[in-house]
Amino acid sequence: MSKAQTKSDALRENILEVATRLFIERGFDGTSFNDIADVVGVTRPALYYYFKSKEAILEVLTAVVTRAAGELASEALPDDLRQPSAMLRHLVLRHAHLILTHPLQFRVVERNEDNLPPEQRQLAEQSRRAVLEQFRHAIELGIERGQFRVMDAKVAAFSIIGMCNWTAWWFTPSGARNAEEIAAQIADMALRSVEQDSTRQLGEQSAAGVLKLLRDDLDLLERHIKR
Repeated sequence: MSKAQTKSDALRENILEVATRLFIERGFDGTSFNDIADVVGVTRPALYYYFKSKEAILEVLTAVVTRAAGELASEALPDDLRQPSAMLRHLVLRHAHLILTHPLQFRVVERNEDNLPPEQRQLAEQSRRAVLEQFRHAIELGIERGQFRVMDAKVAAFSIIGMCNWTAWWFTPSGARNAEEIAAQIADMALRSVEQDSTRQLGEQSAAGVLKLLRDDLDLLERHIKR
């Protein structure tokens, strides 16, 4: 790669970084093409050489994370992940890792989705629905097999996905924990929030606890009867 190419690539990356920050701070509508050029320190014609519009910049910024989310959502799970706990852990790890490794891009997508080109907006919507369905299915399967507590699987899925997504706003690569460690901790927390108490010793339960276990068992029985 020539020196000129290296300088050109560096400027392009700088434009994307500046645009990312401005889109997050001011919103897409609140950021003009001139704003980006001014902060980068180039003229509008020079910026136009790299990107024809701020819409084109937004498309580049969000393409990686929306495409990756779509690919993950359509990925078939390996046979050794058919158990609900292994399945849910795998889903949490890969979703959290995607967000942790693309925090700024994810924030741009979340705050500016309405401004994305129709194709990318549709991909973002489809991948979001597919991710939710994968999580819901894993939790529902765990409930049906008696491994997870009886609960609203969709609410649980939304909650766990939200825990992953929120890392985009607080995670810093230079922090005490790296992305892999944080993803693993989130996966552990997610599983503990849904897994059935393995002991279920009625003698050690309060009256309210016993009634809760009985209601859960009745709910589970009703699910099986309906099926």
